[in-house]
Parts: sequence; C-alpha cells; structure tokens
Amino acid sequence: MKEKVNIAGVEFDAVRYIDVLTAVEVFVNQGHQKHMIVTPNPEMVVYSQKHEDFRKILNSASLAVPDGIGILWAAHYLSLPRSKSGFGGIIQVIGSLFQVFFKMKAIYRVLPARVTGADLLFKIVEESQKKGWRIYLLGAAPGIAGIAIDRLCKKYPKAVFSGSFAGTPAETHEDELCERINLAEPDILFVAYGSPAQEEWIHRNLHKFSSVKVAIGVGGAIDFAAGKAKRAPKLLRSLGLEWFWRLITQPRRFKRIWNATFVFVKLIFRLKRGIDS
Repeated sequence: MKEKVNIAGVEFDAVRYIDVLTAVEVFVNQGHQKHMIVTPNPEMVVYSQKHEDFRKILNSASLAVPDGIGILWAAHYLSLPRSKSGFGGIIQVIGSLFQVFFKMKAIYRVLPARVTGADLLFKIVEESQKKGWRIYLLGAAPGIAGIAIDRLCKKYPKAVFSGSFAGTPAETHEDELCERINLAEPDILFVAYGSPAQEEWIHRNLHKFSSVKVAIGVGGAIDFAAGKAKRAPKLLRSLGLEWFWRLITQPRRFKRIWNATFVFVKLIFRLKRGIDS
C-alpha cells in the first residue's frame, strides 16, 4: 500500500476498489492473522476529534478506505499550498469546493477513489464467488440481514453465506454473538451497527473469532442490500451529492449531515489555516 494520507488525525489508504479486493484476498489467506477494515467518512472524522479512543481504533485498522467525497476533497485541499492571507485562504477553500462539482478530476489527485461501505459489500460478495469466501452478516433490524442474503444470492448465486443475525452492539451480548459467529465459521464478517458502535464492537471482539480473517463495518449497507433503504441515484453519487439525497429523504438525519458537510469543511479549513478549535 502507498503511504497513508492523514486527515485531521485519521489515516487513510489511497486505494481503489480493486486494491481493497486484493488486500482482502491477502488477508483471508494469511492464516491466523485477523484484520479490520474501516470506512471513515467526514462525520466519523468530526466525531474522532473529541473521541481519541475512537480515532485510535480507526488508525489501528489494517485498511482505512475513504468513504465520502468530502474525504477526497479534504485530501486535495490540504495538499494545496497554504495561502498567506486569511482572505486568500477563504477564496482557496471556496475554489476547492467548486472543484468537487466542476473539476472533479482534480480532487482525485491525492486519494484516487471514493470507496463506500455499501458498494464494498456488493463487490466483496461478488468476488467471493471466485474465491470461495464464506460471509456472515451481523446487524441491521431483525430479519433484514436474511432478506439481504436472499437478494444477494439471486444476484450472486455462487456466493456462500454462513449465516446472519441482527443482535446488538451491547457489551453484555458479545459472548453470545461471538459464539454464534464462531459456529458459522465465516471468513469475512460484515457488521452493520452504525458508527462508532460497529468499529468499537469489532475492535473489542475480533480476536475472539476462530475463523474470521476480515471484519468490516458497513453502516447501512445491509439495509441497502435488503432493499429496505434506497441509495441516491447514480448521478447524485457521482457528483458527491449523496448527502443531499439523504437530507431530502431522511430529514431526521439533519444533524449528522450538518456535521458531515459544514462542520467538516470548517474543521479542515481551520486545520489548514493553523487555527485552534
């Protein structure tokens, strides 16, 4: 892997989907070693500023992929020469944000691609047909993971799912969940408890698994796979406007979207200008 890119204390790998699939194959074939893959987005970076333990968990992962166009923008913006004046700095940040919509190729210079947890689930399941990886889905509401498996098997008929369970990220239920997963003997575990719960759960429990080689926190990916939640149209996703789609379709997420957009941009601007929070 290339040298990591640091954004507000969170380290990212400069990878594309093909690089992640290659890494997963290496991880699965590495015997008894266990690996966590995280998919930090702008909201998670903002959260990590006041939660050092969470930031340490993200940085302890074997692979951290940039989930969110905002992460690519931040990597690009932070790489630009620092403007000497405050006004020039404001013009620079506004100009770089316009590049997200009108000169998108520019923001792929530092981090080459956006790698989302939702898409990663589908791509790993597809790849598992050739590699024989056994997959387990943990999380989402009761029954949703089972529906997701049924739909995924129709699309990827050679994929092997060793089981699924909703469960809870509560520490009091961890031993029961780990025993259930160990009995299923999966190679890859997808955990959909939302962030930061899913990353914290994996960090606490990954060492307890006998067969799991790779564990990945994927947020709402199981809901998407089950058809219980709709992703933004491809055009909006390609323009980096998935957050806008979520705001329209799920207005209750306003605070989270605010943190992932305006608060995140402010954080990165102040970081580049050397302004203390």
